[in-house]
Amino acid sequence: MIKMIRIIPQPEKIIEKKGVCQNEENISFIADGSVASEGYRAVISPDGVKIYASDERGFFYGKMTLEQLKIQSGGTLPCAEISDRPEYAYRGFMLDSARHMISVSEIKKMIDAAAMLKLNKFHWHLSDDQGFRIELDSFPELTEKGSVRKGDNFGSMCRSDKEYSGYYTKAEIREIIAYCREKFIDVIPEIDMPGHTSAILHVYPNLSCKKEPVEVKNRQGIYKDNLCMGNPETLGFIKTLLDELCELFDSEYFHIGGDEAPDEYRKTCPDCQKMIKENNLESTAALQCFFAEQVKDYLETKGRKAIVWNDILKGGTVDKSITVQRWMDAKNNAFKAANSGNKVIVSDFRPYYFDYPYGMYPLKNVYRHNPVRNKALTPEGVKNIIGVEAPLWTEFVDNPERLEYLCFPRWLAFAETAWSAPHNKNYAQFKSAALTLCDKMKKDGYTCAGKKDMDMPLHKRLSDVIKFFRAFLSK
Repeated sequence: MIKMIRIIPQPEKIIEKKGVCQNEENISFIADGSVASEGYRAVISPDGVKIYASDERGFFYGKMTLEQLKIQSGGTLPCAEISDRPEYAYRGFMLDSARHMISVSEIKKMIDAAAMLKLNKFHWHLSDDQGFRIELDSFPELTEKGSVRKGDNFGSMCRSDKEYSGYYTKAEIREIIAYCREKFIDVIPEIDMPGHTSAILHVYPNLSCKKEPVEVKNRQGIYKDNLCMGNPETLGFIKTLLDELCELFDSEYFHIGGDEAPDEYRKTCPDCQKMIKENNLESTAALQCFFAEQVKDYLETKGRKAIVWNDILKGGTVDKSITVQRWMDAKNNAFKAANSGNKVIVSDFRPYYFDYPYGMYPLKNVYRHNPVRNKALTPEGVKNIIGVEAPLWTEFVDNPERLEYLCFPRWLAFAETAWSAPHNKNYAQFKSAALTLCDKMKKDGYTCAGKKDMDMPLHKRLSDVIKFFRAFLSK
C-alpha cells in the first residue's frame, strides 16, 4: 500500500506513478470479466484514464475513486494504477424516518455521501411506535392517522407540545429509489413487526392481543402492545401491506424487524395460546419465529428475502433463508446462526449506533472495530457475514445539522471497514484523509464534527456522555 495516495475507503492496491493526468475528460470504460463484482482497476496516465470492471457498479466506484483522488490531491489527478474490490457485499446505512422525518432533499444529500464512500444499501426505517410514514392505497387510514402523534417528549433534546405529523408520498419514495438507483444503492424498507407497532395498532386495535385503543407514542421506549400473532387477521393485514409495498420498493431484501417485542400479553392471549398449541410451539418466543417464517414465506412469493433483528433468535432458530441483523446480542445468537448457515449483517450497538454521542463512540473506536472478531464465530460463520451496517435512530435527532454531525466523519470510518481489507487500514493515515475530506464536505454544505469532537480525551468523553443521558432521561 502506497502511503502518499490516501482516499476513503482505501483501495486494495495502489501503485503510484510519476506525473499527473493532463486529460481528465478522457476516460475509457473497458469490460473485464476477470475483475471482481463491484471491483475495478483504474490506470491513470498523463493522457487519460482507463477503468476496467465486470459490472456497472465497478465502473461507478472507479469514478468515485477518481473524484476522491482529486480531493485528496488538491485538485489534480495523480498518475497511478489502482486495483480494488470490496471486503463486504453488503455495505449499509440506516436512517430512521419514523421518529423524526428526514426531508427528501436531506436524504438525497446523505445518499450522495454514501455513494462517495461506496456504501450500497440504504435501510429505511419507516414505521414504529411513533409514526407510520408511507402513503398507502390499501390502508389510507393508517397513513392519515398513524402518521400523527401528540408532540415530542424525547427527553429534553427533542421536546414539543406541537402535534407532529407527516409521511412520504409514493411519488417521493419513488424519487428516492430512482436517485439511489443512479448511485447503485438499494433501498431496503423496514416495517417493524410484531413489536414497535403502536402507530399501526392506533388505527387497527383489533390486531393487538388486548384489542384496546393504543396511542401513537411521543417518546422513546419498548411497549407491550404488539401485533397479535395468533389472530389470522394480522397475517392477512401484513400480506396486503406487503403486496403494496413490494410494488413500490424493488430491493431484493425487505426488513421485517422483530426486535424489542415483549411477550407479556401473548402469555394470556387466547389467540396466541391457540396458535402455539396448534403448531406445537414451545413458547411465546417461538411463536415470533413461527410468525416471521410465515411472513418470510409470503415475501418469497414476491421474490424477496427477509431480514430480521437478532432479538428474534430468543425463540430459537429461523429458516436459513432469513438474514439476521445483529445489533445487541449478549449471547451471540446471530453469530451462532451464521455458524449454522444464516447470512448475517453486523450492526453492533457498540460502536455502530451513530445517534449516540462521540463521547460514547469516538471516531477511533468506530474505525478500529472488527465486526468478525468474536470467539463465537467459526470460520464457516465468518463466511456467512455478508456485511455491515451503521444505523442512526432519530428519537434525539430532529434536524439535518444534528444528523450530519453525528454521521460525519463516523460514516467515513465505517465505510473503510465495509470496503477495505483489514491489512490496508491505518488509523493515522485515515484520520488525515478524513480531515481533508470533511473540509471539502463542509464547503459542499455538510455539517461535520470538529476535530476536537472526533476523539475526545477521557474526561471530555465522560462529560459528553453524562450530558447526553441527562437529556435522555429528562422528563
